Amino acid sequence: MNVYEFKDLQLGRFIERPNRYLSKVEVDGRIETVHVHDPGRLKELLYEGNEVLVRYCPSPTRKTSWDMIAAKKEDEYVLVHSGIHRYISTAILENLELNPFGPMTDLKAEVKVGQSRIDYYGVIIGEAPIWIEVKGCSLSEGGTAMFPDAPTVRGARHLEELIGLKQQGKRAGVLILVLSEATQFSPKWDTDPVFADIFYKALEVGVEIHPVRVSLLPSGEMRYLGEIPIVERG
Repeated sequence: MNVYEFKDLQLGRFIERPNRYLSKVEVDGRIETVHVHDPGRLKELLYEGNEVLVRYCPSPTRKTSWDMIAAKKEDEYVLVHSGIHRYISTAILENLELNPFGPMTDLKAEVKVGQSRIDYYGVIIGEAPIWIEVKGCSLSEGGTAMFPDAPTVRGARHLEELIGLKQQGKRAGVLILVLSEATQFSPKWDTDPVFADIFYKALEVGVEIHPVRVSLLPSGEMRYLGEIPIVERG
């Protein structure tokens, strides 16, 4: 099922990434400065010569006129624009058939919880309301999607806030958007063991965590492909 669609994507060749937020990309024989809207390392995607998809979006308030949208990995394109996660997750959560937490009658974004802002607060039909955090996962190795690809103090804090809600008797969940081909999900222990440990603690106390596969087609459509299982704690 289609959960988002890009228009006017252009093909480019990645050259370099001078800092976390900027890259140089060859587009139609020109070298363009392209905004990277993803703080992850993305080393398996953004490397010299790799095929990328970019979008021209000029604005007088921006330093660049281009956005990095996706990068090629084997036979697919992997979304590398975290600003799109909100649109994809909203489409999933507002769809009665796709929402893994249950059908919702109301959905509010950016809700304050403790010292954090959680992505969503939703009212579930016939059940208690739920707080939901969204994480985008672009990294996969050997069929296993893994998050994070860089240490994330913020991500660990969000999980701790959700654990706190659960311990108060409330519903809490995480929607993980798995953006590259994978058949299972695992936190990446060697990158951030603190996050990984809190992740499994969250599962143990009953935080509802759902990794779902979302794929970007060459046409620009983002397709929902279903939920994948979580690897058990080793």
